[in-house]
Amino acid sequence: MKRFKFRLEAVETIRKKKEDEALQVLAKARGDHQSAIDFRQNLERELRDSIARREGLAQECVGPEAYAIEEAFISGTKIRIQHAILKENRAARLVERAMRSYLHARRDTRVIETIRENDLQEFRREITKRELKEVDELSSSRAVRSGVEP
Repeated sequence: MKRFKFRLEAVETIRKKKEDEALQVLAKARGDHQSAIDFRQNLERELRDSIARREGLAQECVGPEAYAIEEAFISGTKIRIQHAILKENRAARLVERAMRSYLHARRDTRVIETIRENDLQEFRREITKRELKEVDELSSSRAVRSGVEP
């Protein structure tokens, strides 16, 4: 009996590779986005700590230079947070783009898989039909040999 040979095997292989590549790009984009979120959260934590230190300076006897340094650090951290938010938004857009790309590749792969399933079902129907025909021929040839008309 002959084996099933899918006529679009090469296309299926290429589309699966593209889907895997798109999935890897998506994973990297998600990782970059999470890194951007973590970086922003660390900056916000530093800002809260710096504000708490500045408030603590009021209770100590320190010169205006220490207060100015802490203020400069706070304003610089606020600017860094704004830049981190922009970076996080860019990373989120890259995740969305990678997700769309992956979904498109997955849809293309699914189309080929559906065609493969349909071809396999047709192959099985043909095999069943051929086997039934062979059984009928075998039965009728035995009946002819034994002298009984079908």
